[in-house]
Amino acid sequence: MTTQPLFPDSPTGSRFGWPKPSRVEEFKKLIPSSTETARLVFQGRLQAFPIVRVDIDMPKYRMANGRTASLQSEFLAKNPKARRDLFSGDPELWDAQEAQHGLLLNLARQADLREYFEDASHQQVDPILLDENGFVVNGNRRIATWRDLLHDEQAKYGHFRHIDVAILPHCDEREIDRLEASLQIEKDIKADYSWDAEANMMLAKQKRDGFSNKDLADLYKMKESEVEELLDMRAYADEYLASRSKRDHWSLVSDAEFAFRKVAQSRQKIAGIGRQEVFKQAAFALIDNPEEAGGRLYEAIPAVMEHLDVVVGKLREDFDVKADAGAGEGDGGLDDLFGGGAGGKAEDALDIPLAKEIQKAENAERARKIIVEVIESQKQIKKDSKDAGYLLDCCSKAQAALIAAVGKGLRPESRREGVGKQLDQIEMLTSKIRDWLDGPHAAD
Repeated sequence: MTTQPLFPDSPTGSRFGWPKPSRVEEFKKLIPSSTETARLVFQGRLQAFPIVRVDIDMPKYRMANGRTASLQSEFLAKNPKARRDLFSGDPELWDAQEAQHGLLLNLARQADLREYFEDASHQQVDPILLDENGFVVNGNRRIATWRDLLHDEQAKYGHFRHIDVAILPHCDEREIDRLEASLQIEKDIKADYSWDAEANMMLAKQKRDGFSNKDLADLYKMKESEVEELLDMRAYADEYLASRSKRDHWSLVSDAEFAFRKVAQSRQKIAGIGRQEVFKQAAFALIDNPEEAGGRLYEAIPAVMEHLDVVVGKLREDFDVKADAGAGEGDGGLDDLFGGGAGGKAEDALDIPLAKEIQKAENAERARKIIVEVIESQKQIKKDSKDAGYLLDCCSKAQAALIAAVGKGLRPESRREGVGKQLDQIEMLTSKIRDWLDGPHAAD
């Protein structure tokens, strides 16, 4: 990034926008002589906005741009020396406009806009939409692309030196939000926004302009439950990134939409805060490395919920956790994770420390391996259970495993803790099978 003064000395500013007085004065001069208009529904009615031709350097980027919501957060996370209010402070400043320009160029490349306009025969068709102060309401990516092309090759792309813009009347941020939303819906918001950018945009509108979930649902023609789910997904993704010391690195979760959707949908169906926390941390472990889970997290995460008791049992065996003192009594055992007394149940006494254990970076790979093994084994059990010979096969496998244990496991260095408990379970299950064999259907 080049080093430039925050307020360039040039009376016309820079290629990232003229100073506000110059922009406003230019509009006063050009609008009276405008002969063309753009017609849009705005402020509750169809209006005609004057179209004028301006220098491409004149407009400034709008910082409250939905598409760049996630990218702005990630930029600040990756550039700790940048001022924290770079995108939320004064939008007139050079460094904010230059940073936003870079983010918009990235988005433009992803949408193949640069490749399209590199063909000099592809010129401007629709006017760029500006507010009364010269900030871009619609067309930020196009302007960024044209400015970049013109900066690189002025002779070839001289047709972008001046551009057509339509000027909105006086309005507030909420009215611009509504217009932006209607234009996005017309072009299908899903085609242009990653799920995290959409969620961050909605959260920003709530914080900045006071929109409720219902307001957002009405704005984007969604169900209120869909907005709530999207914001829940964002909350889980934010927690996941923070737990991996990658807060606001949204590009790391852009491809995990279905995974976080399954976490949001599944976790609320699980009873008990402790068990919910184990499920969440197990899901996060799978998200760390989808390939180990077969690459299909939208199947693996629901499978964790379906077989959560088995997953928890296997994880407890391996990690051998101890109950937190006071867990489940509304004191420190739950406070550390949830910031206050949660009134947990008895099961939290082991579930909460287990969740803490598998959350540790050094334990993630080990926990993930156990979780994947449970999912695969349960899948095989379900498949095998349809076979009439399933009972005999299971008993044969159990016998083979015990023969191996006797043959190779009875060594001085073998771990003894927990073996007695496992043998008690085996004897109990064996007794159940014998009772079944001797039952009323024995002669069938």
